[in-house]
Amino acid sequence: MAVNRELFVSLQQNLDNMKYLLILVSALTLMTACSHDDESEPFTEKKATRAVMIYMAGENSLTVNNGVRYLSEDLEEIVEGSNLMSDTQRLFVFVDSLNTSKTGEKGTPYIIEVHGGKIYPQKTYDTDFYSSDPKRFAEVVKWMTDNIQADGFGLVLWGHADGWLEPKDKTHRSYGLDVGKDDGTNQEKWMTIRQMAEALSTVPKLDFIFADCCNMMCVEVGYELRNATSYLIGSPAEIPGYGAPYDLMIPYFYKNGEEMYKGLIDSYYDCYKDIFGNQSVPLSAIDTKYIESLAQATHDVLDSSTYPHYPSNPNMSAILYYWYCYAPIFYDIRAFIKSVSTEEAFNQWDNIFQQAVPYRRMSMRWETMFNIPFKTFNQDESLYGCVSMFVPINTSKYNANPYYILDTYNYYQWNQVVDWSRFGWN
Repeated sequence: MAVNRELFVSLQQNLDNMKYLLILVSALTLMTACSHDDESEPFTEKKATRAVMIYMAGENSLTVNNGVRYLSEDLEEIVEGSNLMSDTQRLFVFVDSLNTSKTGEKGTPYIIEVHGGKIYPQKTYDTDFYSSDPKRFAEVVKWMTDNIQADGFGLVLWGHADGWLEPKDKTHRSYGLDVGKDDGTNQEKWMTIRQMAEALSTVPKLDFIFADCCNMMCVEVGYELRNATSYLIGSPAEIPGYGAPYDLMIPYFYKNGEEMYKGLIDSYYDCYKDIFGNQSVPLSAIDTKYIESLAQATHDVLDSSTYPHYPSNPNMSAILYYWYCYAPIFYDIRAFIKSVSTEEAFNQWDNIFQQAVPYRRMSMRWETMFNIPFKTFNQDESLYGCVSMFVPINTSKYNANPYYILDTYNYYQWNQVVDWSRFGWN
């Protein structure tokens, strides 16, 4: 999640004081209620049509300093939204928040069930641990799938992320920053998407993964998680620190197919469109059963006889990119393919893309911590696919930083299919 809050200042100042007090009281009550396990009772023993886990990796800037309210406010929204659930819908929340109490006591992660506006404590861990530890992540999701009878399962990723990007030194940066303060190590740790995919291989294939974090709608991520989930939903760009409007979105966690992903995207997009007016959060859905076909089509449309070979570069000057990490990165895949293809070849490729990305809501601006020059991009929203892709470019900045991007992109299976080595990128 981006922690850029400038455009929210006026909104915060206009919050009703009583509502803010109730949010804080509810959050404190929630923390207190989850301090022991002997009250752990589910609200029902009925088999669920779907059970969903919201994985709140919040031991980071989202629960300290100016970010102190993000986690507690989203928890309040989750509780409020749970009033819209039926008796055969189950919702669990794993919470790892940075303890902010003045007593100095350390916080420990816990799991709650939420339904009908009520909180049902399920599990409190004895000690703190890194929520970005892939084994712990797998343990939490497996706890849900092992203990809850349901026809299907969904997962919400809450926290910080930066798509497929990870440093060459294997510090495992991609999702779930945990700063290690509560256990005293004070060492930042992340989980890579590859580690996430391996962790999720231990549970039944999920109906969806909704990423309430930055930069997750990359074709590289979608390809890596193709065996873990039927749908991947989220943003290719940064998202505001306030994240998803859960009180509006929770009912859509229990829909199927188009009704599910359109409901999640529309409620998220429209919420921020109402706030900002001239911009929102770009959002899209990947149907993973088509992602392998899209990878092969992308390989085929990049003609080795016409595409520039190293050290030459394609002209990317007017193509929107969704993030800046030492250099522009995460270019829009659809705009890129159109720029390097004949009309006939692009149309053939686009038919497959439309299957793989069945729904998207594009915004030509979004909240960002970087000085992204939005006005320099082609402003035709219909050009963009709202999903990003890595494009190797001959710039020292792609190697003169901790990420060694021209090397580490090879970690991901998508790039092994597309095979940039055909063009001299090794």
